[in-house]
Amino acid sequence: MPQMPDPADAFATWLLHRVAEAVEGNEVSADLLTDLHAAMVDARSRSPEARDALALMDLAERVNLPVDELSELLATLEAQPTVVRERFLRRFVEAWLMQQRELYDADHHGGDDG
Repeated sequence: MPQMPDPADAFATWLLHRVAEAVEGNEVSADLLTDLHAAMVDARSRSPEARDALALMDLAERVNLPVDELSELLATLEAQPTVVRERFLRRFVEAWLMQQRELYDADHHGGDDG
C-alpha cells in the first residue's frame, strides 16, 4: 500500500516555494530563504518531541503568550479539519512575510514608499 505524503512535508515545500517567490520578487532578503532552509534541516535532525517543544517555546516568545496558553490554542487548531489548519498556517505565513518585507524595505530603501 503506498504511503500517504506527510502534510508537514507538503506545507514545508509550499513554504519554501512561497519564500522563494518573495526573494525572486526582491521583496525579502535571500538570507531569509537560506535561514529557513537551514532551520528546516536542523528541525528534521531532532526528535519530533524535541522539535515540537522548541518550536512551541519559540512561537510563544514571538507572540508573547505563555506556553500553556499557546498549547491550548494549538490543540484547538489541531482539532480542526486539515483544510482549516492549512488555511490558518498559510495566513500566518503571509502575515510573517509582510513583516519580513517591511523589515527588508526599511533596511534597503529607508522605508520610503515612493
